[in-house]
Amino acid sequence: MNQLPKEGDLKKALQNQPVAVADSVVLYSSSIRANKHRSRRYKGGTASIYLSNSLGGEQKGTLVHTVGINGGMTFYKSIPLNNQHYLEKDLNEKIPKTVTLFTDEGYNFLWDRPNHRSVNHSKKSNDPRFNLSRERWVTKEGVSSNGAEARNNLLKQSFRSYGFLSCKWGQLALNEISFLGNVRFVPELKNLLSLGDSKNVGFGDYHCSKEG
Repeated sequence: MNQLPKEGDLKKALQNQPVAVADSVVLYSSSIRANKHRSRRYKGGTASIYLSNSLGGEQKGTLVHTVGINGGMTFYKSIPLNNQHYLEKDLNEKIPKTVTLFTDEGYNFLWDRPNHRSVNHSKKSNDPRFNLSRERWVTKEGVSSNGAEARNNLLKQSFRSYGFLSCKWGQLALNEISFLGNVRFVPELKNLLSLGDSKNVGFGDYHCSKEG
């Protein structure tokens, strides 16, 4: 893909082009109460998944990096820290550097992605009547990370049924959710799971009829 213009509306340049989105989200955080009100060793989202050092510093929650293509597949990765090393490594494994990438300003360390654009969720309004700007969600150029945040919301809703899931098994559950969501984008796999043109869906010898 050609490099995006640095200024102006991006809608025309992005027509029929894939747009990747990325964001991180915390599942099953370790509460202040669980830490017995002791200080934590990290800041931000990372802090909420670890116990304090005085309680052993063990990881209890799950921190997830969400990467997807708008209108396409989604991938979830359990990461131990919300920092440049883990975020950039996951992006490089999934998204080519020339593909357009929309994120929030937490990814400003991405210097080698010419088509990376970010939105400032804390942008102040120029109108004295309001504190925050409307552009904190979608910029006038059309940059938005709503696609990633919508995926995070869906992920949190899916995990509510577990009540709690140990971070030890978190990646397995994330892989399952990602697989089930991505099947529809792979016709061969979709046909395999639906037994071709059959009205039955299922795995192996066991299937359930779609007809009531």
